[in-house]
Amino acid sequence: QDVPNNEILEELFQMFNLSRPQDFEGHSLSVSDVIALKRNGKVSVHYVDSIGFKELPGFLDTKPERLSVLQNLKEKCDAPECNPTVCRKARDEHEL
Repeated sequence: QDVPNNEILEELFQMFNLSRPQDFEGHSLSVSDVIALKRNGKVSVHYVDSIGFKELPGFLDTKPERLSVLQNLKEKCDAPECNPTVCRKARDEHEL
């Protein structure tokens, strides 16, 4: 019988907050901490919320879903037509 992730997360929270092992030197689990569970070869990641836990699908993905604004700017400004040594456009003329 599989124990639901929420029950395991609650047990971990209790263990590392109320009945911490004597040899444990880390901090107690707090809001905004992230817990990774590996069960049956699969990893799931969970955010410690003020009440309960929230699963974070895609948290460990190696590819970001979207590029950051700075990365977009860098790619546009690395383009030949926007190379700083040859570009004469005013800052407000650049497309972002």
